[in-house]
Amino acid sequence: MLFSFFNRKQKSASPEGSPPATGRDIVQRNTLLADAFAQGRVPCQQCKFEIPMKGLQQLRMVECPACKAVTFVPLQVGRFWLFEPLGGGGMGSVYRALCSEVPDQYFAVKVLSRIEKTKPANIHALLNEARIGKLIGDHPCLVKCVDSGCQNGEYYSAMELVEGERLDKRIDRLGRLPELQVLQIGLHILAAEQHIFKCGYLYRDLKPENIIINNDGYAILFDYGLCKPRDEALHPQDEFVSGSPYYLPPERLLGKGEDASSEIYSLGMVIYYALSGQTYFDADEVEALAKRHVSKVRLSVSSKLRGFPEDLVELLTKMIRQEPEERFQSFHEVARAIRAIQESDR
Repeated sequence: MLFSFFNRKQKSASPEGSPPATGRDIVQRNTLLADAFAQGRVPCQQCKFEIPMKGLQQLRMVECPACKAVTFVPLQVGRFWLFEPLGGGGMGSVYRALCSEVPDQYFAVKVLSRIEKTKPANIHALLNEARIGKLIGDHPCLVKCVDSGCQNGEYYSAMELVEGERLDKRIDRLGRLPELQVLQIGLHILAAEQHIFKCGYLYRDLKPENIIINNDGYAILFDYGLCKPRDEALHPQDEFVSGSPYYLPPERLLGKGEDASSEIYSLGMVIYYALSGQTYFDADEVEALAKRHVSKVRLSVSSKLRGFPEDLVELLTKMIRQEPEERFQSFHEVARAIRAIQESDR
């Protein structure tokens, strides 16, 4: 086992200084909200006035006629009411959602944007990501897809909602993270990667933006948009290079096959970023950055991580070697090396 199994119960955020919401509070609140939405009303979060939804544009902010506060107009897709924006990407947007059948939980539901939902390739990508999420997501360090489909022209994918902080946001906030905390995050991600690998897939999109540190301190991996069957990853047919240029392995840039060692390279780049607060390579243009990964001339980890323990430097050096065969060859190997560092006198 790469890490100890843990209970990942969702925690609801509470206003500062107030007691945390209990499970009963969440059930009651969500049941009332779902009932109001189903009857065509939107309760104002400020004054509780129930705004009639008829004629309002869904997934948009409106002004409460009673108190002038801004309120979000929800949308129902499948079993879910999308009632709060969480973020978005190139293909679509993600919303906090509730389901009257499961009132004690929240969900993250992704829907395609108005423009993208007319493109068959994007519809396929969204539903394929959901399919993979159902296949591989049954693991405590992975977000699981619970539903997907199309209703009234809206294609959607519903995932578990993990309350916490994205790794990139945490690093931005703190500057860099403590060594032992970073190593523990590394073990969680290795556990997730090993599970994906055993399911016959390769994750292929490891970056801080795709990692959430939940309220119990565990790293959770999400977003399966670039995930591929291992055989396809080993024999690529892609015309374009996908992935974050700061973290992708050199072999992808060269059109070569990827395996576990490729994921280990990307994880090494993520660990470096978490330890130092800076990406390993710095470049203004994507093309220039890509060349840094494949360049035969680059600074060593020891020259970049001055003052860090030697065993940690050696770990990262082996993880991000340019040639795949010179890196660790399995997730278990990396986990053993990390555990050896954790158990040493720091």
